[in-house]
Amino acid sequence: MSVAPHAPAPPAGPIYEPRTLAELEGIFGHAHLMDLLDRLRTEIDQRLQAPSSDPIVLGQDAHILLSASGSLGFHDLSQRCVEMERSCMEGADLAAPLAAVRRSAEATLMAIRNLQNQT
Repeated sequence: MSVAPHAPAPPAGPIYEPRTLAELEGIFGHAHLMDLLDRLRTEIDQRLQAPSSDPIVLGQDAHILLSASGSLGFHDLSQRCVEMERSCMEGADLAAPLAAVRRSAEATLMAIRNLQNQT
Protein backbone atom coordinates (compact mmCIF):
# COMPACT_ATOMS: atom_id res chain seq x y z
CA MET A 1 0.00 0.00 0.00
CA SER A 2 1.43 3.38 -1.02
CA VAL A 3 1.06 6.43 1.18
CA ALA A 4 1.04 9.97 -0.18
CA PRO A 5 4.08 11.96 0.97
CA HIS A 6 2.01 14.40 2.99
CA ALA A 7 -1.02 12.30 3.85
CA PRO A 8 -2.77 13.70 6.92
CA ALA A 9 -1.99 11.75 10.03
CA PRO A 10 -4.82 10.61 12.29
CA PRO A 11 -5.29 12.67 15.44
CA ALA A 12 -2.37 11.94 17.74
CA GLY A 13 -4.22 12.68 20.93
CA PRO A 14 -6.78 14.98 22.45
CA ILE A 15 -8.18 17.91 20.53
CA TYR A 16 -6.69 20.34 23.04
CA GLU A 17 -4.23 20.38 25.90
CA PRO A 18 -6.12 21.06 29.15
CA ARG A 19 -2.92 22.09 30.93
CA THR A 20 -2.32 24.88 28.39
CA LEU A 21 -5.84 26.22 28.88
CA ALA A 22 -5.44 26.04 32.67
CA GLU A 23 -2.17 27.99 32.45
CA LEU A 24 -3.77 30.62 30.21
CA GLU A 25 -6.72 30.90 32.57
CA GLY A 26 -4.33 31.40 35.47
CA ILE A 27 -2.52 34.17 33.58
CA PHE A 28 -5.44 35.98 31.95
CA GLY A 29 -8.45 34.95 34.00
CA HIS A 30 -11.49 32.94 33.00
CA ALA A 31 -13.34 35.72 31.15
CA HIS A 32 -10.35 36.56 28.96
CA LEU A 33 -9.74 32.87 28.20
CA MET A 34 -13.37 32.53 27.07
CA ASP A 35 -12.84 35.59 24.86
CA LEU A 36 -9.73 34.01 23.31
CA LEU A 37 -11.65 30.80 22.63
CA ASP A 38 -14.44 32.82 21.04
CA ARG A 39 -11.90 34.57 18.83
CA LEU A 40 -10.53 31.20 17.72
CA ARG A 41 -14.07 30.06 16.93
CA THR A 42 -14.58 33.21 14.84
CA GLU A 43 -11.30 32.67 12.97
CA ILE A 44 -12.26 29.08 12.18
CA ASP A 45 -15.70 30.16 10.98
CA GLN A 46 -14.32 32.96 8.80
CA ARG A 47 -11.50 30.97 7.25
CA LEU A 48 -13.18 27.60 6.70
CA GLN A 49 -16.83 28.42 6.05
CA ALA A 50 -16.21 28.90 2.32
CA PRO A 51 -12.50 28.30 1.81
CA SER A 52 -10.82 29.79 -1.20
CA SER A 53 -9.59 27.57 -3.99
CA ASP A 54 -6.50 29.78 -4.29
CA PRO A 55 -3.54 27.95 -2.71
CA ILE A 56 -1.98 31.25 -1.61
CA VAL A 57 -5.12 32.26 0.30
CA LEU A 58 -5.56 28.75 1.71
CA GLY A 59 -1.94 28.75 2.83
CA GLN A 60 -2.35 32.12 4.54
CA ASP A 61 -5.55 30.99 6.24
CA ALA A 62 -3.85 27.78 7.38
CA HIS A 63 -0.92 29.77 8.77
CA ILE A 64 -3.20 32.07 10.77
CA LEU A 65 -5.20 29.14 12.15
CA LEU A 66 -2.10 27.10 13.02
CA SER A 67 -0.79 29.97 15.09
CA ALA A 68 -4.08 30.83 16.80
CA SER A 69 -5.00 27.23 17.58
CA GLY A 70 -1.51 26.21 18.67
CA SER A 71 -1.17 29.11 21.10
CA LEU A 72 -4.39 27.99 22.85
CA GLY A 73 -3.35 24.34 23.04
CA PHE A 74 -5.46 23.02 20.15
CA HIS A 75 -2.52 21.07 18.76
CA ASP A 76 -4.42 18.74 16.44
CA LEU A 77 -5.88 21.64 14.46
CA SER A 78 -2.53 23.39 14.51
CA GLN A 79 -0.82 20.29 13.07
CA ARG A 80 -3.47 19.84 10.36
CA CYS A 81 -2.93 23.49 9.40
CA VAL A 82 0.84 22.92 9.19
CA GLU A 83 0.16 20.09 6.74
CA MET A 84 -2.24 22.29 4.75
CA GLU A 85 0.21 25.17 4.58
CA ARG A 86 3.00 22.82 3.46
CA SER A 87 0.80 21.34 0.75
CA CYS A 88 -0.07 24.84 -0.48
CA MET A 89 3.58 25.87 -0.65
CA GLU A 90 4.54 22.68 -2.48
CA GLY A 91 1.70 22.88 -4.99
CA ALA A 92 0.40 19.50 -3.85
CA ASP A 93 -3.18 18.29 -4.04
CA LEU A 94 -5.17 20.10 -1.35
CA ALA A 95 -8.24 17.85 -1.04
CA ALA A 96 -6.93 15.57 1.73
CA PRO A 97 -5.24 18.27 3.84
CA LEU A 98 -8.30 20.54 3.57
CA ALA A 99 -10.59 17.68 4.61
CA ALA A 100 -8.31 16.95 7.59
CA VAL A 101 -8.32 20.63 8.62
CA ARG A 102 -12.12 20.72 8.39
CA ARG A 103 -12.52 17.56 10.51
CA SER A 104 -10.17 18.90 13.16
CA ALA A 105 -11.83 22.32 13.03
CA GLU A 106 -15.23 20.73 13.68
CA ALA A 107 -13.83 18.85 16.67
CA THR A 108 -12.21 22.08 17.89
CA LEU A 109 -15.47 23.99 17.59
CA MET A 110 -17.27 21.28 19.56
CA ALA A 111 -14.59 21.40 22.26
CA ILE A 112 -14.86 25.20 22.45
CA ARG A 113 -18.65 24.97 22.82
CA ASN A 114 -18.23 22.40 25.60
CA LEU A 115 -15.66 24.55 27.39
CA GLN A 116 -17.88 27.63 27.13
CA ASN A 117 -20.90 25.67 28.41
CA GLN A 118 -18.98 24.59 31.52
CA THR A 119 -19.11 28.15 32.86
